[in-house]
Amino acid sequence: MNKFEFLAEEDGLLKDELNKKISRRLYKSLRYYKATILVNNVETKTWNEIKKGDLITIYYNRNVEIAWPLYESKIDIKYEDDNYLVVNKRKQLLTIPTKSEPYSLYQEVLYYLNNKNENLDISILNRLDKNTSGLLVIAKNRLAADYLSPVHQKIKRKYLALCEGIFDNKEGIIDYRIKKDGDSHKRIISDDGQEAITHYKVLREENGNSIVEFILETGRTHQIRLHSASVGHPIVGDDLYGNYEGDNLQLESYYVEFYNEFKKEKVICKLDI
Repeated sequence: MNKFEFLAEEDGLLKDELNKKISRRLYKSLRYYKATILVNNVETKTWNEIKKGDLITIYYNRNVEIAWPLYESKIDIKYEDDNYLVVNKRKQLLTIPTKSEPYSLYQEVLYYLNNKNENLDISILNRLDKNTSGLLVIAKNRLAADYLSPVHQKIKRKYLALCEGIFDNKEGIIDYRIKKDGDSHKRIISDDGQEAITHYKVLREENGNSIVEFILETGRTHQIRLHSASVGHPIVGDDLYGNYEGDNLQLESYYVEFYNEFKKEKVICKLDI
């Protein structure tokens, strides 16, 4: 049984409050899963009236079939409550599994939650490449995921990278559209690609290279890696867009910030840099 709850923001009809709080897609899903809706712990129909401050609780059954084995691991948790997890992903670990590499952070998180008898209907909201370490935000239920959609607008993400060479302009915006390169897993800069906007700022310079902070406005696959290479400063250790063959990509998601609608507070997680 899945559950989420929130407080009504004003007097009115329950259905109007639900329409303000959740997306149409989630609302339709609740009807499909025959959700039970309670107001102050009393089952209520959506056309009934509610008062500001009423506790609205929604229960629904959604049997999640996990197609992958779960793996025990000591995940590095930086924040957790009933609705969200922020986890520090290590390098050399996929965010979600693939047929060729059926081991990932996703399975480790499911193992952790399963041991706590918690809902397994999770959504990893900001995915990282296998060789990129750092912070990932995970929604523990559909409503929590809904509140942070679209991710690139609702979650502020900052990355730290060691880039080759010295930048002439110490800060700026890289605004090159990106698309998939045919059947390859690489991406390319192309006028007919998707919009991709990256803000950068050089924090310091060391041994002829630059330590750079990147902030994403969009979230395209390989966006930072391709954008940094496109301006002549690929990330050190990048075997796709740089000058290195290996797996030691010097890129880390070191900062995430989002508004927790359930607690009415901002959540900030930051790794030491």
